[in-house]
Amino acid sequence: MNPVFPCFRLTALTLACAISLQAHAQAMTESGVPAALTQAADHQRADYRQQQWQRLAAKSDRDSLIAAVLLGMPYELGTADESQPQPLAGHDKVEQRLAQAYGKDPLVAFTLALSCQIPGAACTDSSRYDALVRLAPDNAVHWLMLPNGGAPNDAQLHAAAKATQADTHLREMLAIVRTALAGQKALSVPEGVDAGDLALLLRRDTTDQVPLPLFRAVVRLCKTPAVAQREECIEVGRRLEADRSGSILSRMIGSTMVRRLIKGTPEETAAKQLRREYVWMSEQLDGSPRPYLERVQADAASLGEWTAWQRATDRLVGRHTPPADWLPKNPQSLLLSEERSPAPAK
Repeated sequence: MNPVFPCFRLTALTLACAISLQAHAQAMTESGVPAALTQAADHQRADYRQQQWQRLAAKSDRDSLIAAVLLGMPYELGTADESQPQPLAGHDKVEQRLAQAYGKDPLVAFTLALSCQIPGAACTDSSRYDALVRLAPDNAVHWLMLPNGGAPNDAQLHAAAKATQADTHLREMLAIVRTALAGQKALSVPEGVDAGDLALLLRRDTTDQVPLPLFRAVVRLCKTPAVAQREECIEVGRRLEADRSGSILSRMIGSTMVRRLIKGTPEETAAKQLRREYVWMSEQLDGSPRPYLERVQADAASLGEWTAWQRATDRLVGRHTPPADWLPKNPQSLLLSEERSPAPAK
């Protein structure tokens, strides 16, 4: 597995991932990377992650502990046997140390609430969620991060709609993990593989596994909302479209919510264009023969993921918006799920 962009981070997205609006997955592969290099990274990725987690977990500063918690969370969702991924052994103790030392820090509260939300979490109460929305109530994303992927109730949906902004904290998380892994060497370097290139690839792949919040519960709720919830679902969609971290996940989810609920308006047209730009950029980046992902991830950490994709596409093809006559390879990728034709029976 060579994750590049989370499916909703980072991370990076495949069209199928973006369509289903679920968590993290790989989207594209980097052309021009020698096979021996990718094979070396594949062989030691899990051990590298474990080693870096142990190193960071032994530290006491905030960012190292945040990075350790992020690296220790369950990852590689959707395994072949459909088993739930598990956190690294000892992960709970690192979370406790982070909470005790820095629990009043909003980004720490976000990290701990995120750990409770993703598949494989074993949180039995809402204490981390409650702490997050108490410390930072003006972020719509926070109100949607219920433990174990739960759906917001009316009060929580209302609070998310009234928040003045949305931020998945993707930029901060990427920057923290990339900095924490900077200068770290691969465990071993096979003959014929450049040690520096392998270290960069392992860092990039490990950073690409940083999870984002799950939004599927609010997407399901707002697909056909009750009359009393409709306006608030629209407002939540607007906030997610404008995610301050530029997360492609949140922007695509927000645009989908807007398109469903205010058809025939200029906002629906703008949301369709946002989706059109995403699909076009995906095709350009996926089809490029030139390595570019290290710079994309660095830009995502400093400028936001959407801007990083725009800059990469500008460099590759000279523009980041599609020509007026452009049609995607898969026309259904521009449609809402309910608008797509069913797959033909086999």
